[in-house]
Amino acid sequence: MIASLGRKARTRHPVGVELGIVALVLIAWQAARIPLEGTVETSLANARSVRELEGALGLDVEGPFVRFGAAAPVDGILEWLYTGIHVPALFGFFAAACVYAPERYARLRTIYAVSFLPALLAIGLYPLAPPHWISELGFGPAPEQGELAGSIDTLIHNSTAAIASQHFGFAVFIAAASLWLAPRSPFAWATLAYPVLVFVIIVGTGNHYVLDCIVGTLTFGLAAGVAAVLHGGREPRAAAAPPTRTVISVSLGFAMIAWGLVSLQVIEPRGWSNVVPVLVLIGGIAAVVAPRFSTKEPLAESS
Repeated sequence: MIASLGRKARTRHPVGVELGIVALVLIAWQAARIPLEGTVETSLANARSVRELEGALGLDVEGPFVRFGAAAPVDGILEWLYTGIHVPALFGFFAAACVYAPERYARLRTIYAVSFLPALLAIGLYPLAPPHWISELGFGPAPEQGELAGSIDTLIHNSTAAIASQHFGFAVFIAAASLWLAPRSPFAWATLAYPVLVFVIIVGTGNHYVLDCIVGTLTFGLAAGVAAVLHGGREPRAAAAPPTRTVISVSLGFAMIAWGLVSLQVIEPRGWSNVVPVLVLIGGIAAVVAPRFSTKEPLAESS
């Protein structure tokens, strides 16, 4: 059975198909979280326990970050970054990995997909109120139970899923995977700044505790262990990597497509609000397609 799963896990597809798989997994993750939402009372009680544990471990450092994130204009910038860079960074990374090192890409896809399973288990077993529900941190008050389903936005989100910060887990994953793929590349080493930035964003906006970041990272550690079983030994590097400009163009293009799609106001569009997302979307498509006109080889072979 493991051998069969391993063969399926090692199957690779063209970059467009692979990014479609990444999107479907992300959508499934968002949908699977919805029925796992806990009550306000339980999640607040768990939040008190988490803060007590952080205090005992010397990890209760949210206060300074929250105060930093509450000052104008930092507050608006961090809120935009929280909603605006997570998905584009993920898609840009996967596009680059698929084009640059298709032999290793399947392992990364497995880690990504499997990481959501322990994350779902954590948020289902331990509903946790985010810091921005906590009045002691300068936020609050917490919403009433009925408010969790008071709008379309709250209805399609799990508001008590703070315990596993996949935002931070993704950032650590991107940095670690980049160094694994290209340990001598300055671009890969630059990705080490990304988890630091994400930590400031998610803690400064009151969306996660420090322990959430640890849990989010552990979900990827567990997923990496599963991937090691399914994929076996280390895959060989490609004999010849594609031109850097090709990798950058495809990566930036898919990041732009992702940002354009998640930024579209579909439910309640206002005036010209969708003009910029549409323009970015078109630009992203152009960046993805452009390398195909300068090379006779496909960007990523299926196998």
